[in-house]
Amino acid sequence: MNINEILKEKGLTKYKLSKLSGVPYATLNDICNGTARIEKCSADTLYRLSKVLNVTIEDLIDDVMK
Repeated sequence: MNINEILKEKGLTKYKLSKLSGVPYATLNDICNGTARIEKCSADTLYRLSKVLNVTIEDLIDDVMK
């Protein structure tokens, strides 16, 4: 499941996720648009996003690792 799908499911915007997680909006936008590869993100970024979205880090990177 990618971040865009999780955001839609949880009713969050990228802006709100950015504010709640402390991950810069530009970084999050690049991840969601495919400009930045999520598997190349720092562990801290993945941790922050997973905590706010209430999913595991594996859930965030599972699609790209297949």
